[in-house]
Amino acid sequence: MRALFEICLRRGWCTMTALFLEYCKAVDRQIWPHQHPLRQFERDLSLEILRKLEDKDAQLDHLYEMEENEIGALIRYFPGGKMIKQCLASFPFIHLSANISPITRTVLQVELVIFPEFVWKDRLHGAAQRWWILVEDSENEHIYHSELFTFTKRMARSGPQKLTFTAEVFHTLSFQHLILPELHTPHTELLDLRPLPVTALGNRIYEGLYKFSHFNPIQTQAFHILYHTDKNVLLGAPTGSGKTISAELSMLHLFNTQPDMKVIYIAPMKAIVRERMNDWKKGLVPYLGKKMVEMTGDFTPDLKTLLSADIIISTPEKWDGISRSWQNRSYVMKVGLLILDEIHLLGADRGPILEVIVSRMRFISSQTARPIRFVGLSTALANAHDLAEWLGIDEVGLFNFKPSVRPVPLEVHIQGYPGKFYCPRMNSMNKPSYAAITTHSPSKPVLIFVSSRRQTRLTALDLIQFAAADDKPRQFLNIAEETIEMLISQVTDTNLRHTLQFGIGLHHAGLNDRDRTLVEELFANNKIQVLVCTSTLAWGVNLPAHLVIIKGTEYYDGKAKRYVDFPVTDILQMMGRAGRPQYDQYGKAVILVHEPKKSFYKKFLYEPFPVESSLKDHLHDHINAEIVAGTILRKQDAVMYLTWTFFYRRLVWI
Repeated sequence: MRALFEICLRRGWCTMTALFLEYCKAVDRQIWPHQHPLRQFERDLSLEILRKLEDKDAQLDHLYEMEENEIGALIRYFPGGKMIKQCLASFPFIHLSANISPITRTVLQVELVIFPEFVWKDRLHGAAQRWWILVEDSENEHIYHSELFTFTKRMARSGPQKLTFTAEVFHTLSFQHLILPELHTPHTELLDLRPLPVTALGNRIYEGLYKFSHFNPIQTQAFHILYHTDKNVLLGAPTGSGKTISAELSMLHLFNTQPDMKVIYIAPMKAIVRERMNDWKKGLVPYLGKKMVEMTGDFTPDLKTLLSADIIISTPEKWDGISRSWQNRSYVMKVGLLILDEIHLLGADRGPILEVIVSRMRFISSQTARPIRFVGLSTALANAHDLAEWLGIDEVGLFNFKPSVRPVPLEVHIQGYPGKFYCPRMNSMNKPSYAAITTHSPSKPVLIFVSSRRQTRLTALDLIQFAAADDKPRQFLNIAEETIEMLISQVTDTNLRHTLQFGIGLHHAGLNDRDRTLVEELFANNKIQVLVCTSTLAWGVNLPAHLVIIKGTEYYDGKAKRYVDFPVTDILQMMGRAGRPQYDQYGKAVILVHEPKKSFYKKFLYEPFPVESSLKDHLHDHINAEIVAGTILRKQDAVMYLTWTFFYRRLVWI
């Protein structure tokens, strides 16, 4: 019975899926579908009461609405009314509230709020209750999304649960008041220009910053606007397109024209801040004689350091706290350039803070004598014009290239794997991962992204086993055994010590700094061929490879107590690590996904990414913070504050 249900579910047959699910529940609970659901309470209700309920055809919905005495009168046994009402209170019943928003014309995001409306009793409900969540189109007989939701006792106590997922729509659906995105979003065409030489900078010192001789096509096309004008710029291009160097061009322009002003570089993650600090410490900062400071949760500079700094690299949270009382802080008024890295994360968890600081800096720019220049960096966007208007960017400063435009072309392979349970499915992906390495990159560097520290270890051990079975146990090692033995003796982590012997590195947050640095250096210098890492490496460390394998697109969310999908931005960032501009003519990415999600990723990875405001749910927190800071004193101030946000712009444009 269960197998028939799974077959119908996989084929997307609505009616048959519902039928077999009903019979699966009947077998599980040992009651026939035509019998009353309250027969599951045989310990509490007598057979006579249950027979009377069935004779009267008393549906659950009607019983919920009736009072105790009315139920007692129905079954002609008044004490039974109270007993039935108590059983109804424990019957697993949930209320759903759905909020549907379009991501593209064919992909909808569904935000489901689940309200438990029953009293949890261990004797009746055990450790957990499970529901199948189905998004179906009964007219066209198709299931768009299916998910098994596990509801625990702790979740029942904590109140409503939020579930977010995406569903790909094949048929024309009609939603009242739902405005779909534009059908064709205009992109910036990549012009066939002759690559600009580095000498176009017209400054020997600046030319010495770069080891290459010519800028790439994207940098060439945006060069004039970035280096010779003060115009705001939004540069949307795939990962690996050289956007950081484009941002550096705008910094060099500021140092030329307003050397007394500061550059603020906002990166949404600590890992990106650390990468940018390490990169610029080696080249740009000492070479130009500038001072740079980091502002993260780990490090907060003093006032003197902030005043003397030319470049401040910060997370959104730290700059939010500092810029809030901007009238009393002179260094905030001295900002000449604000670079916003990964601005497409505006719709992610930390997006509201990013939106608030950009809105505030736009307001500050309107109040000060010298306006602030804004440079936004992102992936290819579906609604770039909306974001550009919010940042005060006209057509001249908007560059929104297609996702396919990369200096190193990317070849993507998507493979689907069945299996309802996460761990066995991950295990089944290990052999295909090894096969992908031997097929696509037998001798070039390989990055394998997994969801957890445990998966890094399990994946590496299986790869070693498969290599040994091929009689090539050390095929991934490109260094003398004596040398690697000496390096291994310095490693603290026991798992890393074992895998490095076979040319496979591990990279995750559990490693200490020394181990992590050693692994990064070995991989960067091609001493080890394979690096198995968690998704954070995609953002934090610039270690490109010829082949990128994404082993599974889900991770365990401790807050939600379930496996959830990685944001599409994370998948794109991981894919972007494939292809090394100096060495490869093309890069390769192999994405191993759960079979039902294969078509979704096939479609969505090639479409530009839309950005929406996520300020709505956090607006009260930020308005309260501005009231405390003294920025908002009256209702009109609150309205003015709102008009600078991307959230307001999206409301007005709709």
